[in-house]
Amino acid sequence: MSTEQYTPKETHFTHPSHLEHLPAPSFEFLFHLECDMESFTEIGKGPYGKRMNVIFKGGQFEGPRIRGTIRPGGGDWEIVEEDSTAYLDTRYNLETHDGATIYLQTRGVRKGPQDVLDKLGEDTTIRADQYCMRLNCFFETGDERYKWLNKLVVIASSARCGNQVVYDAYVVN
Repeated sequence: MSTEQYTPKETHFTHPSHLEHLPAPSFEFLFHLECDMESFTEIGKGPYGKRMNVIFKGGQFEGPRIRGTIRPGGGDWEIVEEDSTAYLDTRYNLETHDGATIYLQTRGVRKGPQDVLDKLGEDTTIRADQYCMRLNCFFETGDERYKWLNKLVVIASSARCGNQVVYDAYVVN
């Protein structure tokens, strides 16, 4: 995929002239997260693929505006295809350094060469650029200090390293 800016030519679309050039999104770093995985359960092949359940042991996250720990008990309810592509569906309970509780849900995909994906849980030398793991992040909190998270569009670039998942989350502006 090219990274060049796409400029539309004449099209059949009709819209007001003030909508011709929509602003391109920019990214702002939100936090770095590291989470230890405790147990893996293969549920088996169902109607959507092979279901796996991964329980999170805990971890930490830190960024310019937010930091804290990941409480034990969250997890990933992923579906894995025959080629080892995984559709990720995670839930985290975050606790900030100042006592706020935040629910984080991510949905995403992990894809790449099958031989690389098949070794992710065992080989800690696999580099993040050897496969692609991207997430959409959704936050919920009632804590007034962090309600701004509820309104964000956030994506993350992620990687596995043995029994740990690591990612950098970015606000899409």
